[in-house]
Order: sequence, then structure tokens, then C-alpha cells
Amino acid sequence: MLRSKNLILKPLSHGDYDLLRKVRPCDEYYLMIGEDPTESFFLNDEKFDESFSKTIMRENYWFVFKGTDVIGVAFLHSIDTKDRRARFAIGIYNKENWNKGYGQEITQTVLKYAFQKLNLHKVDLRVLAYNKRAITVYEENGFVQEGILRENAFINNEWHDDIIMSILRHEFYRD
Repeated sequence: MLRSKNLILKPLSHGDYDLLRKVRPCDEYYLMIGEDPTESFFLNDEKFDESFSKTIMRENYWFVFKGTDVIGVAFLHSIDTKDRRARFAIGIYNKENWNKGYGQEITQTVLKYAFQKLNLHKVDLRVLAYNKRAITVYEENGFVQEGILRENAFINNEWHDDIIMSILRHEFYRD
């Protein structure tokens, strides 16, 4: 479990099934991550059960709680222990929790864990170029743009660029 000023990031447990089953991300959440909301595992009991079973076994995967409400998810994946790097992902499910500093708080908490507990050298991420709010949060946390994967995602019958960003351990501790 990870704690920040206002939030708790905790691994999924069997006791969270009913609570998580009630979560319904808004359509704009899916647009920001480039997924089709009609394909969401939250809307399909069979997909939900399968996803829940797989997720409960994953390390470095946290559901974000504000009080007793699940407001999103954050995780490190594609962890490479030899090169000491991982990929970061975050999602805040609904608009009522956007623009409140939670993305900043979650990102700082996970980066601190990545660099202190996992002793990583680099954390990177991929973000859709039109997700300006997320890009701002990442930049405020020290991520820098490494490159652009041109027309890498086909969303709503249009091609969109992905931006690759990263932060190195010494950049996180520069202050």
C-alpha cells in the first residue's frame, strides 16, 4: 500500500470485488487512454471477472482510493530489472476527480516508490498527443519528451500520435 497526502494506492484484494464492480469510468476517460468504452471490462460481467482474476495477481498495480471511493488506477509495468526501468500508467476514472491535483499526487507517489523501493533508473510512459492534461502533469513531475510515434493509434476513425516521455532517477531527485 502506498499513501500520499490525500489518497491511498492499494493493491487489489478479493475484498475489493464488490466495490470495484460499481466503478463506471466516464466516456472521456476511455478517449484519453484510446480505448472503446463499449469494450470496457466494467460493462461485461465475464470480462470483469477475468480481468479481476488477472489483476489481483499483479505486482506494482494499485487502485487509487479517496476515502472509500475508487477514483482510478496507477501501475508500473514492463519492469526490466537488468536495465532498471519500467513503464508507468495512470487513469482517473471520472471528470469530477480531474483538475484537483490527484494526477500529480499519484504520479509523485509512484515515482518515489519506483526510484526508492524498486531502485529503478528510468520510468517511461506513452501518452496520446491530444491528452494535454496528462502531458502537463507528467511535465510538472519531471518527465521529458523522448519522441513521437507518429499516427500510432487509430481512435474514432482517425490516426493519432503517441508521445514517449521519461524521467531518470537523478532528474527526480534534482531538487
